[in-house]
Amino acid sequence: MNPERDPFADRRSSVRKKVLRAARVFFNDKQSLLDCTILDLSDGGAKLEFASRQMLPRTFDLQMQNGAIYRCEVRWAKDNFFGVRFLDDDE
Repeated sequence: MNPERDPFADRRSSVRKKVLRAARVFFNDKQSLLDCTILDLSDGGAKLEFASRQMLPRTFDLQMQNGAIYRCEVRWAKDNFFGVRFLDDDE
């Protein structure tokens, strides 16, 4: 099957690797905090898992265990899983 026509083809521009890392999501001017687990990670984004279903804003800050903070945009959500894209500083 032609990968350009395959609706299930992985179209990521960078390789995603499996990880299990604790992280935190901040939004609402850092008034709201949710713990999550990063299940996989790439240069461009991540897959997050929460303990239960969540409603997240379209953009939020993701703080890694090492303290690094990434601005994120939700690309997809299913149950308690979210796919996010890391935003550039000018986005």
